[in-house]
Amino acid sequence: MDYAGILIERNDGKMLFQLRDNNPNIRNRNRWSLFGGGIEKNEKPINATIRELKEELGINIKKEQLYLWIVFPSFKKRNYLFKLKLNKNIKDLKLKEGSSMGYFTILDMLKKKNLVKSLRLFLILYPIISLVKGR
Repeated sequence: MDYAGILIERNDGKMLFQLRDNNPNIRNRNRWSLFGGGIEKNEKPINATIRELKEELGINIKKEQLYLWIVFPSFKKRNYLFKLKLNKNIKDLKLKEGSSMGYFTILDMLKKKNLVKSLRLFLILYPIISLVKGR
């Protein structure tokens, strides 16, 4: 199943991350990750992103607010990563999935021991990818 992730960034450069539930039936339980999820059959990646934001944070986003930043192909699936500028305080968001959330810098996240492994690699490469992409 393909995946749609959302890199939610405030004007101060901090990004919103989710601490996944400590449920033994889910992947990467009790680990920090991006908001997002699987793309359903016949669903476009951008529509999956909008759906996931509604399901996980209770926010409604228009397609025009999202920017497809990068696609990471892997052996059996594609990982679509969208960017969203969102200047909302934590108290203005409603966490519907996960056990916690917070705005952090990349350095803050890299210090966490319970970070999803693929996200750690991505965050290490993020400054280089940003330079190449110009965003």
